[in-house]
Amino acid sequence: MRRIFFRQTFLCLALLSTLQIAGSAARADWHEAYQTPNGAEQRAAPAPTALDPTIAAALDENLELLGRGDGQEPSLVAETEAKAASPVLLASFLESVASSFNTSRCDSVGCDSVSCSSTGRRSGGLLPPWRPYVGGIVGATFATLDDDNPQTPAISNESVFTAGGTIGVAFDRPMGALRVEFEGRGRDQISTTDSQPGLGSLTLRATDIWSATINVWRDYQPYESLGFYAGGGLGSGGYRSTISGTGLASVYTGNDPVTNFAWQAGGGVFYNLTERATIDLGYRFFAIDESTAVAEVFQQPFTYRERYSASELLLTLRIYEPFQRWW
Repeated sequence: MRRIFFRQTFLCLALLSTLQIAGSAARADWHEAYQTPNGAEQRAAPAPTALDPTIAAALDENLELLGRGDGQEPSLVAETEAKAASPVLLASFLESVASSFNTSRCDSVGCDSVSCSSTGRRSGGLLPPWRPYVGGIVGATFATLDDDNPQTPAISNESVFTAGGTIGVAFDRPMGALRVEFEGRGRDQISTTDSQPGLGSLTLRATDIWSATINVWRDYQPYESLGFYAGGGLGSGGYRSTISGTGLASVYTGNDPVTNFAWQAGGGVFYNLTERATIDLGYRFFAIDESTAVAEVFQQPFTYRERYSASELLLTLRIYEPFQRWW
């Protein structure tokens, strides 16, 4: 039974593939010859004509494989054979089948910007069950750098610019999508200086701040173009921790790269500009685990521990199916 089921499924798929080729050719001929750009007919349709010999042969072969000889002719095959003599009727038949399929699919998974539109279709047909995308990110980071060295100052809630990009895939889900992406971002340096009259000043900096994370976001879209999302990501992050001084504090020097586990969590709202372009505004809390850096005082090394964290406000533009034509 299982072997027969798979054989029949394969043959049905072969038949539908053949019908798609025939329908596309017939529909193109019909629109070119008998309709104006706004859809009005120019003249009456011709009498039914035969299909192209190649298409007709493929149809006959699939119909024969589906078991016409045993007296059990499927209803779809019978209807297709009756309509196949006319390209016009065949195009209409295929369109009705596609429309029925799209409607039932939307009823089962829900309509949204990634899976299907509110009518179950988009211009050009069904949206695929998953779509690749790329994105660009800009925003503001409000960063804090704490350390356990009483001789060096801490950096608290400093606002700097951040930018980066993403590449990912969006999978159809009821009322939205599940997005899995790789994100890379950089951030401007942060610094603070502690000055003591007559003793000099000591400056702590974090430069070349970066992060690379794998994110998972769940999109919910209760409205036609507007929705919200939440999720988070895991990965790694780092920066270069530097210490420099003037006056008596010049005995402190340090320039040590730091890399450690990083994570982020957040959410936001998004708006679909088109079927392939989405803009979103989101908040994220980002952190790098406590790390150890090395510096020197009187040319003798010492270690200190730092913790980087930030609240971030980000604006993202995502482009779905970026390598497909836009016209």
